[in-house]
Amino acid sequence: MTAVLGLTSVGVTALAATQPASVTADDANTMPYAVEDLPNGPPPADWAACASGRLCLYTDVGGQGAAQVNGPDAPLQSYSVQWNDQVTSAHNNSPYWACMYEDPYYGGAVQALRPGFKGNLAGADTSAKLNDRVSSHKLAKSMAGCFTGFERCESGSLCLFTEPGGRGEMTTTRGDSAQYGAAINDRVVSVANHTDRHACLYAGANYTGAWNDAGKTYGTYVVLKGDSSVIPQPYAASFTSHKLVTGTSQC
Repeated sequence: MTAVLGLTSVGVTALAATQPASVTADDANTMPYAVEDLPNGPPPADWAACASGRLCLYTDVGGQGAAQVNGPDAPLQSYSVQWNDQVTSAHNNSPYWACMYEDPYYGGAVQALRPGFKGNLAGADTSAKLNDRVSSHKLAKSMAGCFTGFERCESGSLCLFTEPGGRGEMTTTRGDSAQYGAAINDRVVSVANHTDRHACLYAGANYTGAWNDAGKTYGTYVVLKGDSSVIPQPYAASFTSHKLVTGTSQC
């Protein structure tokens, strides 16, 4: 009877040894397979649904967390406090390029997400990666459209921008200005003239001042009616006043 009990005890012990309840990193050297080949927790959650034609933004990786759903006709030039610097992943389920900007008013670095993009901003195949750094966005018909904001300027307006290509802060006017305020004085680097008159821009207040360019002196920089311009040096970030005229000889 003792021998039978002994055999039974040995058999149970051997069986238990071949079926460990769990595997840890300490078992790696005694197991016939690598620890990294074992399941590592539950599978990731599915992405939240994003309707066709929409840009869906999420505060967590993999389409998780709080969601913001946007259409092509609703760009956001400045995020709310709740969303500023919070976007971590995106599903661009639209036929447009999703233009993500580091600063409000389409300013700062740009991360352009192709149509159909679905992933984390940090892992996107783009030059800029704005994970938790997005402050504004829009949808554009092409990637190039992400690098301009001139379309913001309404018909009949002269629009002054603090960044190239109509990006950054925008000031809109429909008349003359003898002295710019602090928001744009010596800060304008691009202009959209959507008025029916030519825009004469000056270095000084009250339509005065001048620039020296390649040995020549110029008293005004002109943006013709209907034109948009990225201002070159030495004129960029130096305007203080402007007036609108029907002929350039009036500048």
